[in-house]
Amino acid sequence: MNANVSNGLKKLPRGGMVVDTDAGQVQFGAPPETIKDTLQTEAGVPRTFILPPEMFSLEDGFSLAELEFPIYYNFFFKQQTIRVICTRPQQQRLLTVLKEALFGPEYLDYEGEFVNGRETPGYPDLAAEMMNFRTMPIRGTVRPMEIEDVVEFYLAEPGQPVGLDTLSIELDDDGTYTVKDEKGIRAEFSRDLDLVPHKAADFGSRHVFYPPLFGITTLGSGHGFAPDAMTSGMIIWINRRGIMVDPPVNAAIELVRMGVSPKVLDSIILTHCHADHDAGTLQKIMQESSITLYTTPTVFNSFVRKSSALTNIPEDLMKKSVRFVSLPIGTPVNINGGMFRFSYSLHSIPTISIQAEFGERRMVYSSDTHNDPAFADMLFEKGVVNENRRDFLKDFPWHMDIIFHEAGIPPLHTPMKVLTALPADIRERMYLVHVTKEMIPEESGLKIAPTGLSSTLELDVAPPEFSRPVEILGTYLDQPLFAALPPEKTMEFLCISQTRHCKPGTVIVQKGNPGRHFYIIMTGQVEVSRNGTLLTTFGRGDFFGEKCLFSDIPRTATVTAQSDVRLIIVHRSDMLAFIRNTSVEETLFHLASVQNKQLRDYLELNPIFRHLTPSQKTQLFQILVPVPPGETGELIGQGESPEACYFLATGHVRVRRDDIDQTTLGPGSLFGTRMLFDNAAPSSFSFTAEPDARLHRMAKDDLARFVNNNPGVFLKLYHYAY
Repeated sequence: MNANVSNGLKKLPRGGMVVDTDAGQVQFGAPPETIKDTLQTEAGVPRTFILPPEMFSLEDGFSLAELEFPIYYNFFFKQQTIRVICTRPQQQRLLTVLKEALFGPEYLDYEGEFVNGRETPGYPDLAAEMMNFRTMPIRGTVRPMEIEDVVEFYLAEPGQPVGLDTLSIELDDDGTYTVKDEKGIRAEFSRDLDLVPHKAADFGSRHVFYPPLFGITTLGSGHGFAPDAMTSGMIIWINRRGIMVDPPVNAAIELVRMGVSPKVLDSIILTHCHADHDAGTLQKIMQESSITLYTTPTVFNSFVRKSSALTNIPEDLMKKSVRFVSLPIGTPVNINGGMFRFSYSLHSIPTISIQAEFGERRMVYSSDTHNDPAFADMLFEKGVVNENRRDFLKDFPWHMDIIFHEAGIPPLHTPMKVLTALPADIRERMYLVHVTKEMIPEESGLKIAPTGLSSTLELDVAPPEFSRPVEILGTYLDQPLFAALPPEKTMEFLCISQTRHCKPGTVIVQKGNPGRHFYIIMTGQVEVSRNGTLLTTFGRGDFFGEKCLFSDIPRTATVTAQSDVRLIIVHRSDMLAFIRNTSVEETLFHLASVQNKQLRDYLELNPIFRHLTPSQKTQLFQILVPVPPGETGELIGQGESPEACYFLATGHVRVRRDDIDQTTLGPGSLFGTRMLFDNAAPSSFSFTAEPDARLHRMAKDDLARFVNNNPGVFLKLYHYAY
């Protein structure tokens, strides 16, 4: 890593680096929300940005080129463009991102999203509404904003310095940027510079959160410029499962630390594609298991275009990374047992608002909008909205039990005076987001939405009649192990299952004791240890006790409750009968024979596998097959279509092309992964294991199923070299 020339060089808390120069600050890399750091510095928000060679951190799951909010700040507050130094391919990718975020989709085809087409209440002319927000006074003329009004590009090529005021910025063949001013070299930014303070999820958390039947957890209530607040996002809990709404960056990681299993947060509603609303969605996709993404095709396609441009992964592969559910407008949708309604709010790009009902209690989230009856009337007079749309906008559902409403800065957001003028009983039921406390007038009766799990707002509803079996089935369906079983096995599983509650410190399984049961965790965390050494931790949906199914040997490890734990317990004989002559029997038998601490340690050597969750590692163990020492040598020949991928635990593998050595792979390396993306395409290299190599094989179909269940791994492997 090289970035240490000038005393004026600073690493920002949220990521990226800035250097003081004669021409002002220059920022290298722009992870999400770094504007909140620079706003608090004496020099303020930079105008000049250098894009790092990689525009997206696959490890962290977010952009390193988030320039949307620096653009807003420089344009609206300083009346100037930002200046971006990047390569030509980066310019094209960034233009795609910025145009989607600033102006919305270039082409619109959304009539089919509405249950009754143009006759559906609230049917908008999205193009006219977007153009209205885009039109403003710009340098003395009222006209639509263009990309040239907000950003200037300076293209970098090796050996050709970019001149900017008193600056000279040069890119070399290795991807290093050198920044000079009249005082000399101020900084050198190498391509391998670590720009992000990595936040690893703590899957060994002793906290446990038991979700409500119906409730709302506000993850963040701030806006994109609020330095000390997380940007707006929430979880809507229905039947004790969570639907994340516009999750903020790092929210998914923080929730794991607080004891919320990713498996109960397997759905996201994406309201729109501004950076403070969609950045955490892509990060969540990278985390664990497959995510169901609820939104309209208009918003989804915009998200895919942005994500593809940021990650440099084709759009068709990005679409495969989620289970997309198209939301109809004008009719209710059942999600987790709750009834939801969606509509387009009034915003600068296509944005959906949310209503949810469960157990006769109801909530509404305005999403980003300009919710002002007078503004709707004005748009009607201008011909931007028709009578149908105007009346719909003016008929906001203020009667809901709980109201979450935004209150940002007009004209993109709702003026505070509109909300302060509402009747007292409405203000009592309303919680504000996209706002800071300083923006709320004293004595207004308005309040900011309280954030965090401990401030979850619960709506009192009666438990459904079958809540216990629903929880058991939810845990069963969360487990990929059972995915291939026929539906009729579900009833059988319910009949053989018992439940047990364990308090923290309870020894569930004692090393050396006979094994009589198979366990699946419904809630909470357990730790697995041997002779006082921690081997791993397990959480919701994880299972243990599989070795006792196939052997009478005593338990080989101790399992202890770290927190309050609720378990599904199945007796050994019942479990064996349940899995007999199924693929699960073969899988568990294989897992019981290969899973050990040594293999877990080997996985830590790989930059992708080391970040897998305990559950994902268990899934991986199910497909890792040791390669016998006598079957090494050439594993994949150049020109062959590989039928397997290989993981190198110890030793070395030579990589050759046209009989010329290219490199030597060491422990932790993966090769053969290109088959996931190129299908039957022949390998461009040959891979030959040295005699000291110890390898594990993953069959093509097995690996495909694994990455299908874990799309974040799929996306990370796309840029893998071999």
